[in-house]
Amino acid sequence: MSVFTSQISNKPWVWPVTTLGFVLGGLLALSLKTQDRIREEQVPTTRITGLIAAYGDMRDTAAEQKKKIADLQLNLNKYQRAATTESDTARLLSADLQKANLLAGTVAVTGPGVVVTLRDAQKQPPQTPDMSPETFNELRKNFIIHDQDIQAVLNELKAAGAEAISVNDQRVVSTTAVRCVGPTVLVNNIPTPVPVTIKAIGDPNALLSGMTFAGGVQDAYPDKSMFSVDKAKNLTLPAYAGPTPVRWAKPATEDKAEQAQKQSDEATRTEK
Repeated sequence: MSVFTSQISNKPWVWPVTTLGFVLGGLLALSLKTQDRIREEQVPTTRITGLIAAYGDMRDTAAEQKKKIADLQLNLNKYQRAATTESDTARLLSADLQKANLLAGTVAVTGPGVVVTLRDAQKQPPQTPDMSPETFNELRKNFIIHDQDIQAVLNELKAAGAEAISVNDQRVVSTTAVRCVGPTVLVNNIPTPVPVTIKAIGDPNALLSGMTFAGGVQDAYPDKSMFSVDKAKNLTLPAYAGPTPVRWAKPATEDKAEQAQKQSDEATRTEK
């Protein structure tokens, strides 16, 4: 028997205490392991905490997105108002441009008006036996349509409010010249044969009155067959198709334009 065994034999309580120590150690180890497992497996607590955090993040994101949507809607409203304003402005500019094109003669136009026809006289001027050939030729000129006859009609039509005019389907514009070159009348540098058909769009009654008042262009012809005027319910005038070179004229500056307008107003007051 060894000394150790002898000592345990003399102390019978050693074995129970040792066994109890092992049991307590095992229980302690099991308890620690169980606590670790509980801490590791606290799924509900961890999930709730994560969900709360995720909810907070989503709430912040939603608020941020809501603000962005509000800002975008505000900008959209601004853009819509701007687009509406720009559309109105564009329509006004388009209307002004169209009006300018009408007045400039660069677009075809249609509307009511009058048609004036100028012809050479159907009969020869009276000739007496003592009339010289030179005198007869000079008298005969009054029975032939000239450039001044066309120009006189154009002036009266404009004064009566014509908004668009054509001569033998040549649109009359600001640069239109009516002149004779030998026996030929040129309008826009294009030969204009007789009869000359002048179409004007405007108030038919006003235009007719401008052509037929006493002492006017109608009474200037020695032969009544040389001139005729008729109302028209609907006329279509072609656009001006000639060149439009602008070499010297350019828009004036604002101060020069104001100065020129003042001079024009002063001249108008002086004339009155």
